[in-house]
Amino acid sequence: MSASLRCAKIAHMEAVQSWDEVGERIAEARLAADMSQGDLASTVGLDRTAIVRIEAGERRVSALELSRLAQALGVPLAHFLSRPPAPLVSRRAALEDVSHEATRASYRLDAWLEQHARNAHWLVSEGFLTPPQLDSSGQRTEGQVDPGELAAAARQALGMPSGPLGPMADVVEQLGLFLTVVNEPAEGASLLQDGYGVAVISGEAQPGRRRWTAAHELGHHLLQDEYHSDAGVAAGRDERERQIDRFAECFLLPSQDVQSAWQEVTEAKKARSVMLALAANYRMSWSAVVNRVRNLGLIDSGEARRQKANSPTRGDFLAVLGEQPIPDLEPGATGKLWRKAVLGAWDAGAITAPRTIELLYGALAADELPTRSLEEPLP
Repeated sequence: MSASLRCAKIAHMEAVQSWDEVGERIAEARLAADMSQGDLASTVGLDRTAIVRIEAGERRVSALELSRLAQALGVPLAHFLSRPPAPLVSRRAALEDVSHEATRASYRLDAWLEQHARNAHWLVSEGFLTPPQLDSSGQRTEGQVDPGELAAAARQALGMPSGPLGPMADVVEQLGLFLTVVNEPAEGASLLQDGYGVAVISGEAQPGRRRWTAAHELGHHLLQDEYHSDAGVAAGRDERERQIDRFAECFLLPSQDVQSAWQEVTEAKKARSVMLALAANYRMSWSAVVNRVRNLGLIDSGEARRQKANSPTRGDFLAVLGEQPIPDLEPGATGKLWRKAVLGAWDAGAITAPRTIELLYGALAADELPTRSLEEPLP
């Protein structure tokens, strides 16, 4: 692989400069949590007037109070102490007392995206995490892009032109996108950094949908979109979103794989059985597989509607395959490169045990951390 990714250079998030900014961040997080000032005050054990003064920047906040506020509002503590990247701010809708849930959900997802970006920046800048170098054929910055060709190029970069892909956090990492999964309803968001990308996706969706969202965010990453959020796009997808959806289906389930599987459709072996096998082996949602088969002209729209209306049960998978699809992208998931980088920082003594657990997003408990090989200092 010859050339590095030509990512837009997004400056690392700057620290806030005043209590006014801290108060503004707290107020935004409160609105995103759909809480009144009185609700928040009661939850963290303060008077409402104290919350009013904090949000106005007229009262300082102790570290313990900040921790309680972060826990009550469901955002990382560091969210209150740093400024978001400019591309993220430029796309963010203003939060008001009457904001729709989609706007609030998008804000909360962005808060975790910022945190993940901060963590990635530290790991990269300290030399523990090295973003892969990709050939320029695997990403695009200008002009019209054929989603199928981009998907084929991405798979070629992985050395997997066909066949089921493994855990998606590992897959997208190899293409320069460091992904994690959070407990938020908004589907996903991604952000370009300098030479790599970061993404967060919802752990509340079904496993097949989570893999689709990961592939979707990978598409935005390869197309070099500075910031993208899936929150609220379903109401009116633009051409870019349709391109990305097309990329996702081609990336997750190549057409040649479907065509090859379809050759097994006989009088005895019905199309539904083949689609069940595709859904299980490629770990995709039932509707995504049906759409893929329909888009390839192997079934008509009427049959696609009938198949979607008859969603398979766990028993259907067991009857046809003897097993059901293996779930992927559980909350807290990261890729192998990320986990090795964090544990490398732990082994080097660069981070404490609590910080290690935090960077692993709960994948290990403190008593499960590996023994460190730090040398004892000489007396």
